[in-house]
Formats: sequence, structure tokens, C-alpha cells
Amino acid sequence: MELKSQVSRGILTRAAPDAVYALLADVPKSVGHFPDMESLTFEKGAYVWRMKKLGAGPVSFQVVYAAVYTFDPAARSVRWEGVPGFGNTKVSGRWVVEPQSSGTRFTLETSFNLDAPFPGFLRGAAESLMTRENDRLIATYLQNLKTTLDG
Repeated sequence: MELKSQVSRGILTRAAPDAVYALLADVPKSVGHFPDMESLTFEKGAYVWRMKKLGAGPVSFQVVYAAVYTFDPAARSVRWEGVPGFGNTKVSGRWVVEPQSSGTRFTLETSFNLDAPFPGFLRGAAESLMTRENDRLIATYLQNLKTTLDG
């Protein structure tokens, strides 16, 4: 069963745009702020994400994927695309870094499709769990980055 999600969520920090970009472009340092990570490795030009297992019993899963990142310091742009055929999740996304009068707004825009090993009758429970966990993880991730940047 394929579970899909699209996210566009931002947060404001007092930090300057260049400081925000520097943190977001340092993938291991940025990902170090992501909750429930099991590991992040760099293999064959891609970062491999392995999340801790989520859920319980028949409605549990582990997100695993590889993504290639591209960086444009002049535009303060960080983008990623999933590596086809690796893991159980297809991902793509970007960070949007926007100067504000009182600091910088940074926004995570991402989409993913998780190939979940659930029988069809569990689809509703699996989608609910994924949505709830994804919202929690992203909110915590953004807050953790903000705390570091506002430090």
C-alpha cells in the first residue's frame, strides 16, 4: 500500500538568512535536529535516512530512503531528490529561505510516498498514524532548528 504526504511548513527565526542557509546546507548537522532518527549515512553520493520504527503491532513501519542533495549558496537553495529503487520511500523537496525584517523565515517543502507493508483493511489506521507522526516530527524538527539558530 502506498501512503502519500505533502508538507509545506515554515518557522521564523531571529538568525540572518546566511546563517539559516549554512545550517540547512550542512545536511548531517541539519538532520541531527530531526527527531526519531536511527541513522544518517553518506553512500555513493547520497544521504541515506533510516528512521526509528514507528507504530506498534501490525501498524508499524520504518522509513528508509536515499536522497541526493543540490545546493545553490547564491540563492540559499537546498533541494533533494530520492534515489529510485532505494528503500521504501520516494522523496523530493527543498528548503525555502526568506529574509524578513525581524530575521528569516525558513520553510520545509517536501513530498514523499511510503510503500507500506500493510494490508488494505489497515489503510485508514496507517494513514492516520503516518499523518500524526509526520506532523509531530516536522514540527519538532523545525522547532529544534529554530532553537539552535536563535541560540
